[in-house]
Amino acid sequence: MLASVTSSLPADGADCAPGWLPQFRGLRAMVAVADQGTVVRAAEVLHLSQPAVTRALRGLEDGLGFALFERGARGMLPTPAGRILTDRARRAFSELEQASAEVTVLAGAGRKAQGQRFAAMVAPHLLSSLVAVAERGSAPQAGHQLGRTQPTVHRNLAELEHLAGAVLFKRTAFGTRLTESGETLLCGVKRALAYLAVAHEELSAFGGRPTAQVRIGALPLSIGVLVPQAVDRLLCTHPHLQVTIVDGTYDALVQQLRRAEIDLIVGALRPLGAPHDLVQEPLFQDRLMLVARAGHPCLAQPPRCLAELVDHAWIVPLPQTPARLVFDRLFQSADLPLPTARLQVNSPALVRTLLLGSDRLALLSPLQIEAELRSGQLAVVPLPGLHASRTIGASTRLGGCLSPAVLALLDELRTVAGQLVPTLHRCAADPVLQV
Repeated sequence: MLASVTSSLPADGADCAPGWLPQFRGLRAMVAVADQGTVVRAAEVLHLSQPAVTRALRGLEDGLGFALFERGARGMLPTPAGRILTDRARRAFSELEQASAEVTVLAGAGRKAQGQRFAAMVAPHLLSSLVAVAERGSAPQAGHQLGRTQPTVHRNLAELEHLAGAVLFKRTAFGTRLTESGETLLCGVKRALAYLAVAHEELSAFGGRPTAQVRIGALPLSIGVLVPQAVDRLLCTHPHLQVTIVDGTYDALVQQLRRAEIDLIVGALRPLGAPHDLVQEPLFQDRLMLVARAGHPCLAQPPRCLAELVDHAWIVPLPQTPARLVFDRLFQSADLPLPTARLQVNSPALVRTLLLGSDRLALLSPLQIEAELRSGQLAVVPLPGLHASRTIGASTRLGGCLSPAVLALLDELRTVAGQLVPTLHRCAADPVLQV
């Protein structure tokens, strides 16, 4: 059954792709047989004996619990499950090739053949050590996680560096850290395992226990309304789904997305300087409003124009964020100096607390303060001519393979986004009106 593949995984693979690292020999055999049509020709390509290729392929099929090939007099043809796994495995090995080739470029070699050699020869225990050291930060901790001795881990790291042809690790007083080459290789390994994780989900339809996982990187706006509602809808229709939501800064989440540690980022899109290796899908235009506590003087005597608020106390978004770009552009387009940014805050929860306890103003989305607007603790301050918006959407890896569960989440995000738009239009039409 598929679950038996999961159970064979060392501890370090839990966050990557259940069971696939120990199955690399079988995966290589499967791809070669699919490409060549027979075990005989596959053995020649792999420089292995025919019995070795047969054993590797049988071990993979036995672990899965179903056949990957139809055996016939004219050769071997992949089954539907075999076609799925072969496609994902090809992409996984391609990621390893590309990452290794990039490492050789960083090392000053730049040979494509090195990437192919690495993908064809690297052993699972070497990749396990790479991932464990990156996660734990030291060889002793990695050895404890893997159930191996520290000398064994060090030998694995040295062998991996020799095979990659580059220095991947640096020893410091604080532990073992990845070099730029090591980080590049780790990203490739995790992206490769992400392809196999998608296969794990897709193959559950052919046998074994249905499993699926979605890992969401949530930026501030998405945490309050968009992501929770979409996830609730998704869990209702996917009983076997496991969802992990990670919040953080945009740069931190992008790094996790590149490493395939999360599947997508949801929140404000970057209109300028968006990473070239990400795909941004707009979901809706978020309208920002002027917000203050209940009883604020600006509610009793609303400002007639933005110029009256330049010297007011503001809670300003962090630099280089979409909200900050909107904030700055709002004053610049009116030929006004920017308010003094004495207080810069990123957390919506902290902004709400600061607003409730002071006469400060903030530029916020009504979606971020829905509960406070309903309760009357906070209110939208009418401001003539206020036109401030940012695009909310989802970001995924360019060329990445999205699992069925992630595609289903994207559908739910689109649905919820469509339901949020009327609320924003209603607030824009009548700012005094509560959400």
